[in-house]
Amino acid sequence: MWKVEKGSKLGVTTANYTDALDWGVSEMGEKTILLKNTGMSNSLKYKMYGGAGDNGITVEIIPENTLLAAEIAQIHYKRQWHRLVLQVKNGSGETEYQIDYEGQGA
Repeated sequence: MWKVEKGSKLGVTTANYTDALDWGVSEMGEKTILLKNTGMSNSLKYKMYGGAGDNGITVEIIPENTLLAAEIAQIHYKRQWHRLVLQVKNGSGETEYQIDYEGQGA
């Protein structure tokens, strides 16, 4: 039987990068994250890190990207990670965002 973990989060960007999603995925084989800029005018910036332990070394696996108003980033991984951390910050100004995520494992 497959284990499925999923969720949804809402937030507002700030001037500095903050952890919008810090997700323990050690038991997940496939992982999907959708990040939507739900704002009507300002852009946001995002990047993602992967780690091989709870609080150990992390590496940047998605370099900084920009999402314009109403755009959606689709992130899908089959590679094994222990933890994924998605960070966001203001692009052209403060904006709201939504994150939907789902992972599947044994």
